[in-house]
Amino acid sequence: MKYSVEVPINVFGILKPTGCKFLRIDNRLPMEDLYQFIVEDCDRQKPALILSVYGGAKYFTTTERLEKEIIRGVIHAATMANAWILTAGIDNGISKLVGEGISHYRLLQEYPLTVKCIGMTTWGTINEDTRLELKSSSSRFPTSLCQRQIPDDAQEYKETIERNHTHCILFDGGKLNEYLSDAHRDKFVIAACKDTHNDHICFPVTIMVEGGLGSLEVLENDLKAKRPIVLIQVRIK
Repeated sequence: MKYSVEVPINVFGILKPTGCKFLRIDNRLPMEDLYQFIVEDCDRQKPALILSVYGGAKYFTTTERLEKEIIRGVIHAATMANAWILTAGIDNGISKLVGEGISHYRLLQEYPLTVKCIGMTTWGTINEDTRLELKSSSSRFPTSLCQRQIPDDAQEYKETIERNHTHCILFDGGKLNEYLSDAHRDKFVIAACKDTHNDHICFPVTIMVEGGLGSLEVLENDLKAKRPIVLIQVRIK
């Protein structure tokens, strides 16, 4: 039995003041289509490198100084190599650090090129307040439907999106409490690396910063695809 129906894309827009472009899409959309859509939005500038930065979703044992050095290195590599950065897109853990790093260097104008940072999360992973805000910020979303889907007094322990990313893609599978799978990121990387039009070449690299059980799916997908992985595990005594 089918419990969800397809509707036109009606949750999309730009968040102020950071300029983060958000888009809610069907989680069955072919990743080749999403990749080409983002290429068009980036003035047809294709990435030479895909940097997947994943790992700790909550807290780290690293020092603040070391965190800054790691993120500085990631952003420097992204700008020098014309790379796109992929994260889980939530305002916590490594995704938050990457977003804050991009905001910092954007303000300092340390790099002449705009860092493309794409957060990939699910509509059911983020909290209700964020979902309502994104609906209200979308010009094509019916005003009559801008209502909470859960009670006001319901306790939520879900996340919001990291707003310093240049793009935030929210995959909707029709569920409010959805597991944040790595399948979409994996297929997106495959689509980017398969694009050889006009002799285009794109290399994938994953940077895993600490991380727990939730990182195993990322590692498994990368190992199966024989992608290079950089593991960063720090122990502070």
